[in-house]
Amino acid sequence: MKTITKLNLCLAMLFMINLQAFAQGQPEPNTQGNKGEKIEALRIAFISQQLNLNPQEAQKFWPVYNQYHNDLKTMHQNFKMDANGQVDANRQLDFEQKKLDLKKKYKNEFDGALGKDKVNQLYNLEHKFQEKLKDLREQRQQMKGNGGKGGQRPGGGNGGGRQFGPR
Repeated sequence: MKTITKLNLCLAMLFMINLQAFAQGQPEPNTQGNKGEKIEALRIAFISQQLNLNPQEAQKFWPVYNQYHNDLKTMHQNFKMDANGQVDANRQLDFEQKKLDLKKKYKNEFDGALGKDKVNQLYNLEHKFQEKLKDLREQRQQMKGNGGKGGQRPGGGNGGGRQFGPR
């Protein structure tokens, strides 16, 4: 049990360091990774922390999740809009159906690695992560608009939006 607690603590610390560096728009010390790698590190830390994976679960889960995530990324890259940035309704619906089919395909594999309760939580966490990432981007844009000072949203406060981690 102590090993699991230490692992979770290490993951949480890594997550917070990455989050702070990402939110402030400053590179991490001694690393020059690209933005995509930082986002992936945040995703991994967020999912690991929220699912509270034990070492056995993590060993089974991450290879399956990485394949799922790569398949999903490939689908997004292959989805093209027209020159005006528009998408035909039928193409959009086909794309959404393919994403749903992919999630259904991997659900059974995730069940084997995590169990049904954590799989239900996983799909919700993916959406939650995207919302939090969007909030971070908005905060960074607002900081740039304020000359990098304060980082406050209009109407006062410090953003008060969603934060990474448990509520």
